[in-house]
Amino acid sequence: MSKATNVHATGLVLGEIGVLLRGPTGTGKSVLALSLLDRWNDRGEPSFLISDDRVDLSAREQMIIMQAPPRLGGLVELRGRGIVRRPQQGQARLHVVIDLVEDFARMLEEHEFATEVLGIAVARAPVPKAGVIGLGHQMLLVREAIAALSPRSASL
Repeated sequence: MSKATNVHATGLVLGEIGVLLRGPTGTGKSVLALSLLDRWNDRGEPSFLISDDRVDLSAREQMIIMQAPPRLGGLVELRGRGIVRRPQQGQARLHVVIDLVEDFARMLEEHEFATEVLGIAVARAPVPKAGVIGLGHQMLLVREAIAALSPRSASL
């Protein structure tokens, strides 16, 4: 396994899918993460927070592993409230990167649905940041990205 690289992101597990939300401060990663965790939980599917704001990534056997840095596991900042706790999973395989982006493109090119993380190809979904589109639309885009990975996830 490679040495861990710490990145500015939020890691979570939705069902069996490891999701990494990336974007600068203020793009809505934490609110989107909390909403996704709640949506999966409301549907009776397992959902776990790896960590918010910082995630350790390492490469192992052609896959990326997400892990919470010390003292951050299961904690997320909810602006207007402070630090809140959610069920935590210590580590998980990364399946899809959700990049919170500035622009709202109607149609995307195929190459925009993949990225490299630590030299390993990973599925990607660009999702406009908070304020560009509403939270409901963001959640639909994430759900579709997950459904594209796993037909079973399409029913969520």
